[in-house]
Amino acid sequence: MKSLCLQCKGRNWCGKPCTWNKITVKKVEYKKEFTGSSPTVFIGKANYPNVNIGIMSPQLVTEKAKDWDDPYLWTKEYNINQVVEKRTTLVNCTNKLSESFMQKVQEVALSKKPVNVEFELSKTPKARVDYDFTSNPMGPSSEIKKIIVCDNISMHKTVEKCFYDYDLKSVKAVTKLYEKGFNENDITRMFCTGAFGLKKDRKVVPTRWSITAVDDSLGKQLINNIKNYNNIDNYRILSGNFYGNYYTIILLPSVWGFELFETTDGKTFCHDLEDYNGRKGYAYETAGGYYACRLAVLEYLNMIKRQARAVVFRQVTSEYSCPLGVWVVRQATRKAVENTNCFNTKEEMLNSLRIITPLHYLINKSELFETFNTQRLLTNYL
Repeated sequence: MKSLCLQCKGRNWCGKPCTWNKITVKKVEYKKEFTGSSPTVFIGKANYPNVNIGIMSPQLVTEKAKDWDDPYLWTKEYNINQVVEKRTTLVNCTNKLSESFMQKVQEVALSKKPVNVEFELSKTPKARVDYDFTSNPMGPSSEIKKIIVCDNISMHKTVEKCFYDYDLKSVKAVTKLYEKGFNENDITRMFCTGAFGLKKDRKVVPTRWSITAVDDSLGKQLINNIKNYNNIDNYRILSGNFYGNYYTIILLPSVWGFELFETTDGKTFCHDLEDYNGRKGYAYETAGGYYACRLAVLEYLNMIKRQARAVVFRQVTSEYSCPLGVWVVRQATRKAVENTNCFNTKEEMLNSLRIITPLHYLINKSELFETFNTQRLLTNYL
């Protein structure tokens, strides 16, 4: 993978369609009219706020429609090719923003289960797959000529309360859903339709932006939590891989801080960080992956009820043959925290780091590690 691709992350820096993939998908015969079980929606970002809005559906009625939009299932059972093949058969049925269409979109997004919808499209969809580093792979799209929602939808009680509470801010709604066990993929699906927040502030948000907004909001809440915990009392290295994304997480016995390096070969890398006081702006180099990775690290610290300074190395290898979205980052980091090695001293940790990852020398590039080594604390004088 070219270094520009790693830096760009599907943001079209080269001015050309993203062609970073090595997967040939099976040919699919798409239909102009069909009834499908829709598991999700998609809000585009082009020409915002005059965006295209889509209801995404396979071209069949099935009780397993959620399989088309379930990163947790994909993590357990699917390889990269299977994820792409599944998403290829999901048609994005689009229309411009209007009150009547938006109501149908929200019905699909907020429903407990996938909704059966009849579609008549203006044109037969043409086979295509779009990839980027933030959103899930996208199949073909076509404008809606006629649409009928066949089911009477039912919402979870918590979703219903958040939807009808016009005095509840969107960040609090997102946090409430997360605390009730809703995963970030489901929350993003609902959040992007403008279903939450103060009545005057509700508006659709492009799916790509919503993914990062949800990860960031949940991460900030967890940061507030862990700042009340004691620091870890040792050094830790957590490591693992998923789809060719190799993660090494170094936890230092200090107050909260987070730093992420992303690289393919270790020679060039992207890099973003925050100290105890947080970031002042968006993580432009590592983009949405920063917030997805940070969330998974924070989940681990919240689980063990400890605070730490985290330095993370991500190596993207050729095994990761096409970008599938930041859910891969989130899940890869979650896999890494399952494999933990603890050390009593910094020297023991550094010696083990040289064995665990070929990127061990990047620790010398870390700003957080440098301040950890040089910063004097009040406890040093007691």
